[in-house]
Amino acid sequence: MNLEDSLQQVRAEFMDRMRRGSGHLLLEVETFVTSRTGKMLRPRFTLLAADTLGQASSRRTILLATAVEMLHNASLLHDDVIDRSDKRRGKPSVNARWNNSVAVLVGDFLLAQVMRILHEVNESDTTRRVYQTVEAMVESELLAQETINRPGGQTANQYLSVIDGKTARLFATACALGNPAYEEFGLHYGRLFQLRDDIDDGEATSFTEELIRQEKDILAAIKPSLPIPNTGIME
Repeated sequence: MNLEDSLQQVRAEFMDRMRRGSGHLLLEVETFVTSRTGKMLRPRFTLLAADTLGQASSRRTILLATAVEMLHNASLLHDDVIDRSDKRRGKPSVNARWNNSVAVLVGDFLLAQVMRILHEVNESDTTRRVYQTVEAMVESELLAQETINRPGGQTANQYLSVIDGKTARLFATACALGNPAYEEFGLHYGRLFQLRDDIDDGEATSFTEELIRQEKDILAAIKPSLPIPNTGIME
């Protein structure tokens, strides 16, 4: 599999679906968003997991990898509104460049496109997996709002629950949509990804380093049982 070629198909599918919407503003905002995409880690994981089954270039895989990227982008748009962030990757966020209403509405449009893709793929287990992921993302944000300002802050279990829904569950789902055998790997990779990100953002807690050690040990135990592609991103 040529990973970059498959990712280009995902990008093209993403933009094609955005162009189906009405009005110039929608496409303008999404062009603004997609012009700053990074490694597209989540759809990469879908493609890499599917490649272990010889299905990385299938239409189903491209569609589901696109849905994963759309769900991720929707969550970023909504998160920036919730957090009142005016920067995203060092550049103006959508809510800062336009306004909160535009950011929320474009995020909602992306979620509608995810639903459309799930309808096209027409797999009940896949639909269930994605909507459970969305539920977990929303519930984790509500838990964060509930606990972050409590005296003493969050407990380790609350912190882990938040990062599971905030990040890890989407990584797990991205992997599982390609090959269900990789769901657990995706969950623990996602936890480690968010824990490291919290350190970079100056949001580490007293138990962040211990959780990092724990997740590294779990991933080390998982890897021998799975063919992990030597890509540099699954480290």
